[in-house]
Amino acid sequence: MAALALYLLTISPTVLDGDSGEYQYMAYILGVPHSTGYPLYILLGKLFTFLPFGDVAYRINLFSAIFAALAVTVVYWTARRLVPRRIPALIATLIFAVTPSVWGSAVQAETYALHLFLGVLTILLMLRWHQEGQARDFYWFAFVCGLGLTHHVMYRFIAPAAALLLWFNRARLTRAMLARGVLLGLVPLLLYAYIPIRANQLIAQQDPANKALYGREDAMVKGTVTAFYNNSPEGFFKLVTGLDNIYKMDVKSPLDSANRLELSATLLLQQFGWAGLGLAMAGAWLAFRRERQAFWLLFAAAAGTGLVAFYLRGTSTVFYFSMTYFVLALWIAFGLDALMQWAVRARVPFVSLRVVTLVLLLLPLSALIANFPRLDKSNNYAPRDYAQAILRENLPPNAVVVAPWEVSQPLRYFQFVENQRPDLLVTNVSPIWPQFQKLLASARELRRPFYNVEFNPELPTAPGPRFAQAIPLPLMQEPQPRYTMPDARIVDGAQVIGYDLDPDPPQPGTLARVLIYYRALDRMYPMYSSALTINDITGKLWSDYYGFPGSQYQPTYRWQAGDVYREQWQFIWPADAPSGLYNFDLSWYVYDLDTRKSDFDHENKLALGVIRVGNLTTNTIGNPKLAQAGQAISFLGWDSAPASNSDTITAARGSQIALDLYWRSDRELRGQYTVFVHLVDTNGRVIADADSPPSSGLFPTDRWTVGEVVRDRHTLQVPSDLAPGDYAIEIGMYLPSTGKRLLFGNADNLALAKLQVR
Repeated sequence: MAALALYLLTISPTVLDGDSGEYQYMAYILGVPHSTGYPLYILLGKLFTFLPFGDVAYRINLFSAIFAALAVTVVYWTARRLVPRRIPALIATLIFAVTPSVWGSAVQAETYALHLFLGVLTILLMLRWHQEGQARDFYWFAFVCGLGLTHHVMYRFIAPAAALLLWFNRARLTRAMLARGVLLGLVPLLLYAYIPIRANQLIAQQDPANKALYGREDAMVKGTVTAFYNNSPEGFFKLVTGLDNIYKMDVKSPLDSANRLELSATLLLQQFGWAGLGLAMAGAWLAFRRERQAFWLLFAAAAGTGLVAFYLRGTSTVFYFSMTYFVLALWIAFGLDALMQWAVRARVPFVSLRVVTLVLLLLPLSALIANFPRLDKSNNYAPRDYAQAILRENLPPNAVVVAPWEVSQPLRYFQFVENQRPDLLVTNVSPIWPQFQKLLASARELRRPFYNVEFNPELPTAPGPRFAQAIPLPLMQEPQPRYTMPDARIVDGAQVIGYDLDPDPPQPGTLARVLIYYRALDRMYPMYSSALTINDITGKLWSDYYGFPGSQYQPTYRWQAGDVYREQWQFIWPADAPSGLYNFDLSWYVYDLDTRKSDFDHENKLALGVIRVGNLTTNTIGNPKLAQAGQAISFLGWDSAPASNSDTITAARGSQIALDLYWRSDRELRGQYTVFVHLVDTNGRVIADADSPPSSGLFPTDRWTVGEVVRDRHTLQVPSDLAPGDYAIEIGMYLPSTGKRLLFGNADNLALAKLQVR
């Protein structure tokens, strides 16, 4: 129960990416996932989709959590069978429960938790039959073996342990028992009939338009049947045996072997730490001395799966080792048992069995604390957000969407499970594969909109936020940008049609998108890279971003005359950027494919224009206060933080007061005025000031539009050594070149509010 509570606390809340996303929708639609097809997992997962709480994705995640917790329970039963004391078995089980391999498998929709459960249950049944000789244990062992063979390919490598079991017990194994066992082991294999039966049903649901597009069965293209499946006896055999994944066991060089050895050692240390490994080594020796045949059964199970896991490549390597880690956990139980026996016999002062138990409990507790930040997936909404970002892009009907594996699967989940945009054809083809260009050419010929989903930045380990975007290759309809640029050529062969902002205006500290539209005027044989530079109107650089026009997978030398492409820059606007006016500049550079570098010395630059950023205007004023400043400007009122009470602001010494002043230009202004904000005492002496042009100089008065209300923020610092009492805040405007102030009636300033300093 403790393990289940931990897994439920840290479980992923919704749809996931990659293989997990595939399992989440495959279980719902009863599809055929990648090898080995996982018929047992899919059918059990389908049962979990009927649960009355959470979304379907969460229910499949829950499937993993429950079977991981069941596996932990079986580990405890197995440890209790091998060691006499309950406490060592419990502590070893807790250590195992919080290892990254077990905990990680419990919080996501994956096949590993069920694989672990079947594996540890098999070992428990092996030990029971070996030690007690009950025929029913042998029959259950045979049946569970059959179930395991319908699941993960790694289960098959328990075979050395099973062979040893039969050899050790050959005297009690009659022909009748063996025949019944073989039959019980074969019965679950009938589950594999699900694959061709269900695949044929899904393949029969053929969309002729998709067949013309790609030339493969529709089910494989859109993902209801894995693309690795070939609807033939040979294809079925390769899928269920995992031979279509044999490339993962390729060893290219001695260095590759050394790297795998280093990875395996690192993963092992991450599971148990040095203390756990020391206990496991000592426990292995004790297990060997106590019952050698049981030791060799465990060793064969650990070595069989561990050796194969060593040679497999992939991000899931840690889960492939799970049966090896299980055996090590059992040996840790032996080591803990011996340590507790020594503590009792040694009779060390102040060292009781209870004290030793509490000290040993620090092992799983420290692992729990260390692993929690990394394995807590309770706030993992990124795959959902990536997919929803694509679905929100208002893609045209029946568009072809090529997406990387980590995005295509949550996209398909929303299509098949939640019926969002079922008209889209979401497929997974790498842009570096020849099939990508073939698919693109077919889509162009059939006039189907074609989008490639790309990440920015591309690598998940890159610093900063990561965004997913659907890039048209090319746009099928003429864009209608809000900001048009007639005859604006960035290079001879490409015209900038215009651009859009989302939102418009962008807001500091929030997500912003700049969409730039190009028209290819001619073939361009150099490949170009691009950059977007953002400076405020004072010339200060705030951000610069680098990429490729349109898409790096459809470089400019592949553009055809007349094609229209869209470049999307997506970023978080700097939170400390003041509201105001900013210059957007677009640059293209020749990109050398050999060196993979841009020629920054030769820049093709185009000014996109001056962009408004932030809340420069308003329709709501908290403290209206109408006053005329000179002949051309009206002061309309103000707001403050902390808020005022009847034109009185209360603030502590050393604090800051944020003041929003609201102005309106009544006629065109030629000069650039500075706004002053003064804190004055009862004698009129200026104690503090916050003078600056409007919006820190980023929205000068000569850029104001007649009739527009302008929001102008100033931050007034209250001196920390200021005596408590009553003060006044005064404002006004002056020309820096002459120092002459605008008059408010007969006065050169306006009393804004009272300030009470505590």
